Amino acid sequence: MAAIALPRPLTPVTLIRRVNRFAVEVRAVGTHRRLYLHLPNSGRMSELLRTGVRGMAHLAPRPGGRTRGTLVIVRHRGRWVGVDARVPNRLFEAGLRMGTLVPFDGYRVWRREVRFRGGRVDFTLEGAEGTCLVETKSCNRVEDGVALFPDAPTTRGARHLVALSRAAREGRRAAVVWFVQRDDTHVLRADETADPVFAAAARDAAAAGVELYAYACRVTPGRVAVLRPIPVETGKEVQGEPRPAVRGGRRRTVPRPATGTAETATVVPQDREAVVPGLAVAVKRSMTAARVRRAARPARP
Repeated sequence: MAAIALPRPLTPVTLIRRVNRFAVEVRAVGTHRRLYLHLPNSGRMSELLRTGVRGMAHLAPRPGGRTRGTLVIVRHRGRWVGVDARVPNRLFEAGLRMGTLVPFDGYRVWRREVRFRGGRVDFTLEGAEGTCLVETKSCNRVEDGVALFPDAPTTRGARHLVALSRAAREGRRAAVVWFVQRDDTHVLRADETADPVFAAAARDAAAAGVELYAYACRVTPGRVAVLRPIPVETGKEVQGEPRPAVRGGRRRTVPRPATGTAETATVVPQDREAVVPGLAVAVKRSMTAARVRRAARPARP
């Protein structure tokens, strides 16, 4: 399976507090020195980022910047958990190079951050079967073995799913891949409680033919490694098993992530206008509400 090395050296730290969405205050272990670190993750992570939690940071001060490095992993219930939301892109690209992500085996040409429908898609893959659009997501919240995504409302994430749903209904191959940065999970579920708009968008994406995959990862202070594929639950059906689809009148086979085997069947595409318009309106309203909340926040001293 794919694996990536974490930046080195890593310095042990103890969390003092979360300063804002993208910064934490820590104390270097064995010293009284307080440091501000970049937190490359906008999720709430309230169960992970508690005062006194142990973590590992890569100290690399930026010239003129306030932060003195980056928080990379934290210790939670006896295991290391990744908090860097940039890791999934690196893992996915490593999997493409190694050919270890079965659903995407055969793609040897790809581009990152490609413009698509007024936004950007993480990866555009090119292969014998044509183009595949891929969004990667980071998850680190797990309850009773169930990985839950998102842990806070994400209008951007819902917008991505709406765009991919439209692409799938137009006959393109599209996929979302979650990397759960911990190893104590057996399934990933779209969290209706945290973000009902995203959960609805995930259900519509599955109905439209967007392929949903998830992988549990093993995290150590040295690296993050893909451990195994896990199914994705959207509330209506479980994704991540063989899910053949017909797009544009063409039969296509989707491999089984767990074993690499495949089957073929015919699936009748759903009405293209059935769900997307309502979701697009909901996403737009959610984005507007988010902008209003940001504008109402008091300015930082």
